[in-house]
Amino acid sequence: MRYYRLYFLDRFSGHIDHFREFEAADDDAALAVALGWQEDRPMELWNRHRKLKHWDAPPPADDEA
Repeated sequence: MRYYRLYFLDRFSGHIDHFREFEAADDDAALAVALGWQEDRPMELWNRHRKLKHWDAPPPADDEA
């Protein structure tokens, strides 16, 4: 098992707001876990010193309906 951290970033400052630590069998399994925890903010998935993926924040919802 490998150790991963999923960082949730502040949408405006880009600073770390909070993170989740977890273990996964490999990078593909870790990416699947991270997608399940996706929020409406930027995120980064790391394995020690390796950044696996950066997700940008989704665009704001358009309230015009």
